[in-house]
Amino acid sequence: MVGLAGGGGARRCAVGGGRAPRLAAGPPCHRARGGPVSSNLRPPEPPPSGDPAVATGDPVALPGEPAEPAPVDQPLTRRRHLALQAARHALRIPPVPRHFRADIEGLRAVAVLGVLLWHAGVAWFPGGFTGVDVFFVVSGFLMSSLLLEEARERGRIDIGRFYARRARRLLPAALTALVGTAVLTLLLLPRSRWAEIGGDLLASATFLVNWRMASRSVDYLDLERAPSPLQHYWSLAVEEQFYLIWPILLLLILLVAKGRARVFTRLSWTTTLALFAGSLWLSWWWTQQDPSAYFVTPTRIFELMLGALVALGALAWPRIPRALAAAVGWGGLGMVAASLLLIDADTPFPGTWALLPTVGTAMVLIAGPAAGPWGPVAVLRHVLLQWVGRLSYSLYLWHWPFVAIAADLAGVGRGGPDVLPVQWGLLAVLVSVVPAWLSFRYIEDPVRRHGRTLAGQLPAAAVTWRTLRLGLNCILTGALLGVVVLASAPSSATRADAQWRTPAVVDELREPVGAGTLTPEDDLLVGDDPSDDDAPGAGPDAAPTPDGSGATAGPGDGPARTAAPGRDPQEVAAQGAAVSATLGEPLPQVEIPRTVGDLAVPLEQVPDDRPVLRPEGCFVSLTDTDVGVCEAGDPDGEVTIALAGDSHAGMWVTALDEIGRDRGWRVLVLTKSSCPPAQGLVVRRSGQAGDYTQCSQWQEGLTETLEEQQPDLVLLSSASYGRTGAEAVADGLAARVQQVAQTGALPALIRDVPRAPFDVPACLAEHQDDVPQCAFARADGLARAGTGHDLLAERVPELPILDFTDATCPGRTCSPIVGGVVVWRDSNHLSATYIRSLRDVVEAEVAPLVALAVLGESASTSLERGSELGG
Repeated sequence: MVGLAGGGGARRCAVGGGRAPRLAAGPPCHRARGGPVSSNLRPPEPPPSGDPAVATGDPVALPGEPAEPAPVDQPLTRRRHLALQAARHALRIPPVPRHFRADIEGLRAVAVLGVLLWHAGVAWFPGGFTGVDVFFVVSGFLMSSLLLEEARERGRIDIGRFYARRARRLLPAALTALVGTAVLTLLLLPRSRWAEIGGDLLASATFLVNWRMASRSVDYLDLERAPSPLQHYWSLAVEEQFYLIWPILLLLILLVAKGRARVFTRLSWTTTLALFAGSLWLSWWWTQQDPSAYFVTPTRIFELMLGALVALGALAWPRIPRALAAAVGWGGLGMVAASLLLIDADTPFPGTWALLPTVGTAMVLIAGPAAGPWGPVAVLRHVLLQWVGRLSYSLYLWHWPFVAIAADLAGVGRGGPDVLPVQWGLLAVLVSVVPAWLSFRYIEDPVRRHGRTLAGQLPAAAVTWRTLRLGLNCILTGALLGVVVLASAPSSATRADAQWRTPAVVDELREPVGAGTLTPEDDLLVGDDPSDDDAPGAGPDAAPTPDGSGATAGPGDGPARTAAPGRDPQEVAAQGAAVSATLGEPLPQVEIPRTVGDLAVPLEQVPDDRPVLRPEGCFVSLTDTDVGVCEAGDPDGEVTIALAGDSHAGMWVTALDEIGRDRGWRVLVLTKSSCPPAQGLVVRRSGQAGDYTQCSQWQEGLTETLEEQQPDLVLLSSASYGRTGAEAVADGLAARVQQVAQTGALPALIRDVPRAPFDVPACLAEHQDDVPQCAFARADGLARAGTGHDLLAERVPELPILDFTDATCPGRTCSPIVGGVVVWRDSNHLSATYIRSLRDVVEAEVAPLVALAVLGESASTSLERGSELGG
């Protein structure tokens, strides 16, 4: 550590001579002039008695406290020697007085009330989440003020002492809330969620939960998941990650400055401005690219740095004329209020929109000292706001678990209301005030006061070590708590295990299952008579070839290439139409089981019962734009089928993979998360700035890839895109149909399956003895599915439509379980096991189209006429 200390603008109070310099006797050091610039720290803690910077006779005093003169003949000790070094190399930077500011306490109250009301669902404050940004600026100001004051007062920054203060201030209260959340989880939430929440507990205790949340926001498989009761810990994680770096940066600046105030000032301003500008630009760019920008630390650093900039200029702000300061303060408070009212969940955030609440907060902080009672403090010092401000940290920690559990109890995402009713939300927030107050009264405040007591009784090093040990124990206890909840969760195969075993589970565990259990008179396995040797695709080992031949496979020989007479393309087309017509006839209502019972795939593994896409990484995520090519079926097949679209197209690969291997079809999966295969469609996504440009770029690449791969049949499919609109989606899909037809391939549409109004496995976990509670109306499910598909069928009547609705939801009510298989693995994707059970159904629909594609005169001939889209 650098032994530095100083008192800006004042005369040097120490003189030295020879090898044994002595402190000069005389009047106390004169304090530099300057108005009271503040941080909102509590009344300053008494300096530890063993701290070298405050040794007996040390002329460097806390703000407002005169230094005591030292006896001339006082013997030189190591402690005094360090103090003399600090005095010799004093940084001549003005002091930053530390006294309580009521306006900051009131700002805390405004921020936390905005967050609480927004989480409660109060529509008046759609931007209540910007309260977190207010907290970031205030935190950056307070922590930077503390570090700058220590640099001026001691000429050094004690990193351990800084982290100890943070640990004492934050960790005991945070651990208490983690314990409470774990108890509420085990008592009130379904066991199927324990593993997820246990992981969140572990990540929250170690301040990594923001990155965990960010990874979920870009995972298409996590759509429609219930919110975690710990997701609000992301902001605490951002702060702690940043404060691992910021004190070290300031310490390095001190080392470079070597007591030169101008160097220190310039480097401090330059570093802070660079971090502010760089993070602001990154926040703007990242927000346009990826919704995970909301959670990650680099996009939030500029908010903390804005507070640091206010702290760096703290001595200038009191000189602002009172009238001007008052105007600045009220304007800043108005900006904070405007952010609560004008910003909403659809606003791209943080990005440049975050400047509205953050700059407003900075203006209030700047104006406070000079504006005095004329400024926003006139309102912010209200007794109720001061009380809420004192409890703001505990309120923030405790309110969200109660809101999240209220949402679960109300059935949000499981067949109940789409959002938490406001009365439920307000009740949850009010209930959370009780544990928040208890935590503040018996944990947060006593631990802070105890730290001050220890500072007056023990050496500084001992106090720091004890506090750091307390913080480490809190972190380890929280992590252990997460491990306990994880261990208490039902055992489940890993995602990889579930992925690789589900294609065979139908054959290994039970036969028949899923759609295979439908009765013969209601059977969906329609198509050619297996005894008809002339029919293309007769039998599972037959494969149509490009020249129109059938194929008869010999045992162990794989698909043979022996030629057989072909069939007329018009006959094949008529057969395909007959198959579609048969599938379109509503089936009698399948019996909905009363209890979950024995399942082919255990209920806790169903969320991981998803398709296998090879090679690794071929599925394109939200942020990527290059078209990935996943390969399935027979890699040497002479017939190529392409699945193009979003994850709703990709899920059918589970059936086509096996069919392709049996029939000699090469299957390509060209899919991207949340991106329909439409051509020229501009997709809009909530929380993303402007358009979903990555989707537009991928769509352009899809055109090139389809031309390169030259598939015989292109199966298109997509999910629901309500914000984009059915007309626009239908237009884009029609343009894609025309583009595919022009390449000589046959386009077809897989109509999207009914979409549940809730997460099906989560609902079943809660209603294992009352499965009908998790059923839903087929008509409603179709209304939520496949935006623009019906319009596309009207505009391009020649387009083949593969409709598996009857196979997925027989009857007017969709059963969550059919034949011992959970049909949906979330709210909108079919489970891989159920799609595997649809193998024969899919084959009956696809085989005639393959025959038409490889035998027909030109796949585009009939479609191009209808694809004038003039339709």
